[in-house]
Amino acid sequence: MEIDRKTLKALAADTRLEILKSLGKRRKMPSELSKELNLAPSTVIEHLNRLEEADLVRREETGHKWIYYSLTEKGESLIKPRFPVQFVLVLTLGLIFIFAGFVKYSYTDFGALESQIAKAPLATAEGAGKAVQTPSIDWILIGLFVIGIILVILSLIIKLRKT
Repeated sequence: MEIDRKTLKALAADTRLEILKSLGKRRKMPSELSKELNLAPSTVIEHLNRLEEADLVRREETGHKWIYYSLTEKGESLIKPRFPVQFVLVLTLGLIFIFAGFVKYSYTDFGALESQIAKAPLATAEGAGKAVQTPSIDWILIGLFVIGIILVILSLIIKLRKT
């Protein structure tokens, strides 16, 4: 979607933004918008004309005396983005955690750790106060993977709930 000068001017007024948000719920008549926003009908119609010039709303004549206004595709993409911001942020964080876990896993030298443990002296009188390392699970690696997977699943739940 391209935002031109007319669109920026149309979005410059808070009232027009409120009108767009209201029309994002359903199509409405100017009188409905007037009551909802506590504005004079002529003011609402003036704002709607500006939004229509910017191709953010469309006028729908029903063949009767009622005229409805609804969002165009351009207006809808401004009010309801295709991908919610939460979805993008959580998915990105999840992928970063998974990638960090993969990098940590790739650069961990388990063989060097085992050789250091094998060379460690047994508990003697001199080394009685020192703890002997034993092989254990790399909890940081598992934590990164688990957090990443949880965030990816959470992002998919956010995406499904928005659609």
